[in-house]
Amino acid sequence: MNILLLNTAGRETHIGVIKGEEEILRESAFFKHSENLFPMLEEVLNLAEIKVDDFDAFAVVVGPGSFTGIRIGIAVAKGFSYIFNKPVIEISTLELLAFTKFMRSKKSPICAIINAGAGLVYHQIFEFIEGDIKKINKPKVDKLEHFLGYIHENYEGINLVYFDNYEKKGLPLDLDSEEYSIEALAKLTKQKFIKGEFTNSKNVMPLYLRSSQAEAMVKNLEIVEATREDIPDILVLEAQNDEWDLNWSEIATRQSFDNPNFRCFLAKSGGEVKGMMSIMMLPDEAEILRVNVLNSARLNGVATSLFDWLKHHLRETGCKAIFLEVNSQNYPAISLYRKQGFTEISRREDYYADHQDAIIMRCEL
Repeated sequence: MNILLLNTAGRETHIGVIKGEEEILRESAFFKHSENLFPMLEEVLNLAEIKVDDFDAFAVVVGPGSFTGIRIGIAVAKGFSYIFNKPVIEISTLELLAFTKFMRSKKSPICAIINAGAGLVYHQIFEFIEGDIKKINKPKVDKLEHFLGYIHENYEGINLVYFDNYEKKGLPLDLDSEEYSIEALAKLTKQKFIKGEFTNSKNVMPLYLRSSQAEAMVKNLEIVEATREDIPDILVLEAQNDEWDLNWSEIATRQSFDNPNFRCFLAKSGGEVKGMMSIMMLPDEAEILRVNVLNSARLNGVATSLFDWLKHHLRETGCKAIFLEVNSQNYPAISLYRKQGFTEISRREDYYADHQDAIIMRCEL
């Protein structure tokens, strides 16, 4: 196997060549990816005595991480893949961080944590079976306190590994910060190559769990009542497969509009649906059925705007209270509901299939 390795997602630029059994690995520090990448690439290619069109695949780290750095590495990989019609191997920084930890400790499972800035962390849990990496859950971004609550409740004693790009504004985590290992990148790439985990130049994309600062501003948010014509947009939100949520099917969504007491409200920005909230109107009170926000618009105040608008709207109709049900493990949602004035009034033990409790919360209007 001949593979080119590219990692520009962190502080260091990593360039490597796997040529059969031989590995030539180089790294250069201090975020100068645009300056370092091509001189390093030329050096490594010359040392390996290999040309770009001799590679069987191009491996690139796709994030989450440095917004600009990720785009530089992916642009190079996409270009080479397109020109030479060779596949791309995508590697996330979270799995690279976990693999780095495993190579040094041989412990499993491992939760990889990356400082996302503004009190947020990217995180994902991995298990290692005979050295092969296995994803236990999907990569996520959460507030630090939500993440710590989730880990404490579900994974007490798990092995943690932490990467921090923000040295002067680090998070209050009592953990040693780990760097990405280019040796781990090479070994992980070989595993993926052998398994045939490839994509192509068209489909390789940055893994952005958090929108950039410019994208994060949800401007001119408009809230309107949904009709049947909006069902396709609602189904897009329902298809996001949230970890703590039981998504509604298309049949259930369509049937809900047959109920005269059902209402659904959409939050739109620039004509695009960013989120939704559906309720069931009851005498003097309302039950919230669904709250969904587009992944790319989360942590931008969409859900808060929906709640603020709904409470104002319900007060005008004479509604006295709102109640809802939430999975006891859904810490981000519970935190939001509490900020909106909801309090726990009861609990249904082992309500969900995985024996998690359902919390019933109520807000007086």
